[in-house]
Amino acid sequence: MPDSPSKPLPLLMNPKAGSLFRSGLDTWLHGHRQELRIIPTQSPADVTEQARRLADAGEPVVLVAGGDGTLKLAAQGLMGTDSALGIFPCGTMNVFAREMGIGSRKFDLALKAACGEARQMVDLFAVNGTPFLQMAGFGPDASVIKLITPWMKKRLGAFSHVLTGIRVATRHHPLITLTMPNGETVEGTQVIFGNGKRYGGATHLFSEAAYDDGILDAAIIHMEAPGILYEILSYMVQNGIDDHNLGDTTKIRQMESCVLTADGALDYELDGDYTGTIPAGEPVLVERLPQQLKVCVLEEQEPTTPLGQLMAHPAVHPMVSALMRRIQDLKDY
Repeated sequence: MPDSPSKPLPLLMNPKAGSLFRSGLDTWLHGHRQELRIIPTQSPADVTEQARRLADAGEPVVLVAGGDGTLKLAAQGLMGTDSALGIFPCGTMNVFAREMGIGSRKFDLALKAACGEARQMVDLFAVNGTPFLQMAGFGPDASVIKLITPWMKKRLGAFSHVLTGIRVATRHHPLITLTMPNGETVEGTQVIFGNGKRYGGATHLFSEAAYDDGILDAAIIHMEAPGILYEILSYMVQNGIDDHNLGDTTKIRQMESCVLTADGALDYELDGDYTGTIPAGEPVLVERLPQQLKVCVLEEQEPTTPLGQLMAHPAVHPMVSALMRRIQDLKDY
């Protein structure tokens, strides 16, 4: 069990969110009420406002229950302050929580990180002034998210992306032009920006990305929609894009800023939430922000997957250890 805080920690949460029950957080909270001060939120804007209010009051840690979209809202209130974001991951994908080593729906680990002293500074980037934590997508992946209804998300979870992906695969998508600060232009029909390695859960898309290097990684894919979705999936299966698996239709760039334009209406998403549709020809500025975000992390990384926990067990069979070493050797090749 994690250490208890010296005083109850503030936890921002939407008490009506279905994810509290689906993730098991509601049940977990019954045994930890004395360690937490639950602060209900009323709207997305209220998450940001409450986080900023707590930071202004000098709270060293502000816990936030939710998925990537909710964490993004809280980060907008905490960025540039001395208050650290404590992640309580109860969303569908929990990409940023996995990136920070907390895992998905690992509430004991989340509390342990909040009660510890380890903190990680995370770069922040913005699309037309709106900050995001982990990733931004322009094109078919955003159109997929746009079609996901609350009912689908509640009943189908991650599988809802598959169903809407089939619908998006039949559409024509506009051509996007990405202009770098040096004047170089790159064209594609899908652009994904990554501040970290992960995309869509535990899988990697950007094998070289880091959340504290001051650089944003971008994958620009130029093909029809069915091929784009297959291309993204193949990179995820291969644990991310690198020099060995880079296809002819994909280009990788690293930058602090860039400008996007498209020859048609362009859907975009930030941290897994559909954010809007940009009119044809309207420029979009993607840039690094001067502020960073302080995040609660574990002092020592702990396995968050069943296989990782098996390997960490002292009684693991030697044959299993040998097999895992062989798999790691193949990944490093």
